[in-house]
Amino acid sequence: MLLKATEQGMLTPICNRKAKLRISLFADDAAIFLNPVQQEVEVVKNILNSFASASGLITNTVKSAAYPVRCEGLDLQHIMEHFQCPVKSFPCTYLGLPLHVKQVRRVDIQPLIDKMGKRLSAWKGRLLNRAGRLRLINSVLTAIPTYYLTVFRMQKWAIKRIDKLRRNFLWKGSAEANGGHGLVKWAKSIRPKHFGGLGMLDLDLFSRALRMRWIWYEWTSPDRPWVGTEPPVTAVDRHLFRASTVVTLGDGAKASFWQSSWMQGQAPMDIFPDLFKLAWHKNKTVKEDVHNQNWVRGLWRMQTVEETANFVKLWDLVQEV
Repeated sequence: MLLKATEQGMLTPICNRKAKLRISLFADDAAIFLNPVQQEVEVVKNILNSFASASGLITNTVKSAAYPVRCEGLDLQHIMEHFQCPVKSFPCTYLGLPLHVKQVRRVDIQPLIDKMGKRLSAWKGRLLNRAGRLRLINSVLTAIPTYYLTVFRMQKWAIKRIDKLRRNFLWKGSAEANGGHGLVKWAKSIRPKHFGGLGMLDLDLFSRALRMRWIWYEWTSPDRPWVGTEPPVTAVDRHLFRASTVVTLGDGAKASFWQSSWMQGQAPMDIFPDLFKLAWHKNKTVKEDVHNQNWVRGLWRMQTVEETANFVKLWDLVQEV
């Protein structure tokens, strides 16, 4: 119904070229995105009423809320006249994760650490041996931040705070402990058991592994609605993904010419980084760039003998495709 309303001009497209979703559904929660226009709010209200008449699922406006994003200078009370719900401030929390247009702040992470600390206070750690404490740390305490780590890279200060909680509980049985109680260095404790550690997760590496799933799903599940937007990964994550995978070319319509590991198991940007800096179109597919030798655009700015030699090598490799 929202799509039909957009097609018929009653709703205007979201003013962002990457915003493809009009609605996000999870269980019994729905997040609807629309432009801050009074007429469009009224259209959405009518759509929800029509949906309620057909399905019996009525929208509870008391439990609903509007979160204006970069709507400074607008009369929100007038805009929301047809949908009487609380107008709250952005950033906010959705599905247990902080939503923000900027980097996640310390105040957004602190509740996660407090939750782990409260869990420790309910356990009688002093009555357990170290094997029991280790089992609780691995099965419960370390699992608490997993959901958060699938999306966000944990800052170093937060990892230190969480590691301090885990370390104190392991060696002392409480959330607070003075130094000198650890029998093994923490760096060794978080190694896998077959490397001489205790099998506790290194949260920084674990977070990187979880984030790399986003890049993997871009390849294996291209129909996911978020594909096409920028996933929550860093340049290091993408570099590790390229080093850990090999792309086998089909028609070349999916693999990136410069950034996918399709050339002898490596990405051209890693083999020839000097040429990658000169290239104009860095996000084109293999199919697009190989056609009419489009990949050479921008490379005419070569200035050194090394760049020219690398260009000849890349030319020979591309001719084999």
